Amino acid sequence: MWSGKEFMNNTNVKKYRCGTLEYTIFQLGSVIFWMLWGALALSMLGSTFNVSSPFLFRNNGLSDTFIAVVMGTVFSWMNVVINPILSTVSDKCRSRLGRRIPFILYTALPTAVFTAAMPFYPYLCKFLPETVLGFPTLTLLLGAGAIIYHFFYLFIAILYYYLIPDVVPAELMGRYYGFFRVVSVLGGVAFNKCVFPYVASHPQYIYPAAGVFYLISVLFLCFFVREGKYQDVPKTDTSTPLAVRIGKSVTEYCKECFGSKYYWLYYIAGVVIGLSACVNMFMNFFYLDGCNMSMKDIGELGVYMGVAQAVACFCAGFIVDKLGAFKTTFIAQFAMTLLYIGSGIFVDDFSSAMLWRIPQSIFGGINAVAGGRILVEVLPRSKFGMIASGRNLLVSLFVGLANYPVGLFSDFLKNARPGTSIMLWGYDLMPLLKGYRFVNYWAGITIGGGFAILLYFYFACHRKRTDKACDL
Repeated sequence: MWSGKEFMNNTNVKKYRCGTLEYTIFQLGSVIFWMLWGALALSMLGSTFNVSSPFLFRNNGLSDTFIAVVMGTVFSWMNVVINPILSTVSDKCRSRLGRRIPFILYTALPTAVFTAAMPFYPYLCKFLPETVLGFPTLTLLLGAGAIIYHFFYLFIAILYYYLIPDVVPAELMGRYYGFFRVVSVLGGVAFNKCVFPYVASHPQYIYPAAGVFYLISVLFLCFFVREGKYQDVPKTDTSTPLAVRIGKSVTEYCKECFGSKYYWLYYIAGVVIGLSACVNMFMNFFYLDGCNMSMKDIGELGVYMGVAQAVACFCAGFIVDKLGAFKTTFIAQFAMTLLYIGSGIFVDDFSSAMLWRIPQSIFGGINAVAGGRILVEVLPRSKFGMIASGRNLLVSLFVGLANYPVGLFSDFLKNARPGTSIMLWGYDLMPLLKGYRFVNYWAGITIGGGFAILLYFYFACHRKRTDKACDL
């Protein structure tokens, strides 16, 4: 009889390699399964907080400006500070568990705890003064709770993506990102179908359940996924003053991330497209106030969009590996631009939302899969986390800057009197903007601008580069 152990050790069995890691098909399947399970946990955690929190804040009397500042500006600027530090430190980390997994593992419990705590902060107001330092106590509690949660959430949100190229073979990267998006989207489908109708009415159950599911899932991920060995990093010279070492690290970081025109063009394209995210937190309000849809309708729409996107993501993984990441991205982003702008004009009820949002979600999924593959083609493998963080830093910085005026503009439109108008070339834009309709135009214009810059980057820089997925 041929035992399983003999099969695993048989030299005729195809092996898959990623750095110093070597997998049989069964071992690779196990790693991909648990990585995808981690993606599901990340998706469910993000859905719970990002979708539920605007309703939690709104139901407690907080303004759109508050939502935009906390979930947009503050969160983005936290990413500006933490991302480069965390990515650089993890790149240089050499521990028994690897360089990414320790950070994910040791922050899992506080992430789960502060997720579960979010809906209970208002109850503390009964035992506290109404204001603290001139600010409403409820505003401070919800804002501080959200910020603390996001601090710990960033560890998994940043390092999961840097873990992928450390454990998944490069030749399977396009298909992995396809499966990754499928799992994430299906998680969103489950959330929209089973949870979304209750996010405004039962947050005290939804947040704790998401925290527990996330904690258990991350523990399994960290136990079953193992990182390989990495090249040794130079030892730190502790005789040099700390301020000098910090200055040297900052200088090295800026030189590596921002010293090349090649990276700068790629970063700028990411920044412009990233600005589309400024309005994501208001998209469900558009369905409620601009389309007169119920919470059940919005959840049902999310299910249909998610199923369509899951199928698109599954197919996109194979398409990207054949057609190429850049060509696939160009097609998807051009279509998304037209669909967002068309949505702002024509979407006014459930049926029209289905007509425009489903193809939009399909191309959005294709774009996400192709974008993951582009990262692997553009960024150097040895400093993947550091260089990727340079792009994320700029995106977060400018998204944070844009969120405050977006929130103010949203409050202005929401509170505008019937006779208020916004005139452009003799035409009143208010009917096209009120009811959170402006979010569609913002998303379409920013994605279109990013598409144009990425197109220039591809033809002016990337096609001239001979080595892909390696150091410049």
